[in-house]
Amino acid sequence: MRDRTITLLVACLVLTTGCSFLAPNPDSYTSHHYYSLGVDLGGNVSDVTIRLPVPQQDGAATYNVTTLTGNGTVEGVFDATVVETDRGPMLELTADEVTVEPRYYRFVVEGEMGRRERISESEYDPSDPDHQQVDRRSVGLRADQQVEYPIETQAPLGASPTLYADDAVSRELTACGPTSMESATCFAYDAPVYLSYEAGSDVRVTGVVSVEGSNEWFAGGWTGNSYVDRVRFSATGAQDGWARFEGETETGIGSYPAPEP
Repeated sequence: MRDRTITLLVACLVLTTGCSFLAPNPDSYTSHHYYSLGVDLGGNVSDVTIRLPVPQQDGAATYNVTTLTGNGTVEGVFDATVVETDRGPMLELTADEVTVEPRYYRFVVEGEMGRRERISESEYDPSDPDHQQVDRRSVGLRADQQVEYPIETQAPLGASPTLYADDAVSRELTACGPTSMESATCFAYDAPVYLSYEAGSDVRVTGVVSVEGSNEWFAGGWTGNSYVDRVRFSATGAQDGWARFEGETETGIGSYPAPEP
């Protein structure tokens, strides 16, 4: 009786394991490219032209302005278009003027959850630790493309979309950050960004732009691998043209190899 019980138990385990791998359907293998952009304005700016890289492959943009913004604007603050430059394709953001006005919030706790609620200037109490004044304006977008599985994530340069072509920047092998996976390989480079606007000497404009490529599959649970190419910029006062900022490419993030569907 004991031997029969053990045999049945093993059979159940094999059946359960088998079912977990039989469960996937064609949707269990997916690949995506994600593009995100954020600009943070610390004060009023005028006569604005900002050019930030868009994903490219073989020198051609993999997004157009419609797939990025829908209506050709970013949150109604900037007009947007994709332009060709000698540094590669860029998303050009323009505006006659962007005004940054203080906004006021209070933190509200409801049960075990908290949220931030906007309030008027007259309600704002600077001595109240649950009140907050925000003197910056943040603008951003995120776009998603589903593409054929799998994409190249271990050696994406030239094989998958990145922010700059190989001949536009010089990537150098560098140490990955403390939160990176052991499988990752990292590169650093100087990234050209175009900033042109009038602003007060203390007005700081910062931002980040990135493209991420990701494969996901189901094998008893969801897993995957990815790469990310990212540029951060920060400038204070008026700007009038091209400048170089910090770029980083992190490849080989996750589980390898990606299985065939």
